[in-house]
Amino acid sequence: MSYNVVTNMKIMGAVKKSPNFRTNLGLVNTVEKNGDRVYNDRDKFAFFYNHRYKTTIYGQGNVGDIMFYIDHYIKKDQIAFYKESEEFIFDYDPVMVMDKGINFYLGHLLKEIETKLDSKVRDAEAKRLEKLKKVHDPTKLMKNPGQVTYEDLEAYMQQKRGNL
Repeated sequence: MSYNVVTNMKIMGAVKKSPNFRTNLGLVNTVEKNGDRVYNDRDKFAFFYNHRYKTTIYGQGNVGDIMFYIDHYIKKDQIAFYKESEEFIFDYDPVMVMDKGINFYLGHLLKEIETKLDSKVRDAEAKRLEKLKKVHDPTKLMKNPGQVTYEDLEAYMQQKRGNL
C-alpha cells in the first residue's frame, strides 16, 4: 500500500538528499473545463488534501511508492503521513536524521505507523470477539420476555437440558 507524505520546504530539502529520491513533480493543480479553471481531480491524494485543508500541495517526487508533497502553509517542523484517509503527524527529529540518515528516519516513521495500524486492527478484532462472547441470560425469558433474543432462548434451553 502506498503512502503520501506532506511536509514543509525545510524537511523536503532533507528528504531530497536521499539517494533513493526521484523527482516527480506530479500533475498540474488546475485544469480548464468549460472555460473555468477547476481543481484537477486526476491526482486523487492532492484532490483529497485540497478538499480537506483548503490548500494546494505541490508534488516533489517519490521514494519507492511513497509520494512526497510540499504544503507551503506548514510552518512547524512536522511531517504528515497519509495511508488512504488515515493521517499520522510526527515532529521532525533533525538529530536522528543527522546521526542515522534520512532513509533510516523515514523507515523508523513507517514502522511506527505500521505498529499503530496493527494495534488498531487488533483492538477492532478484540471488540468484535467481545461482542460475540456476550453472555446470554437464560432467566430473561421469565424476567423480561419482551427483550428475549434467540441466543437467550438457546441459553434457556441448554440450562433446562442441564448442559449449562
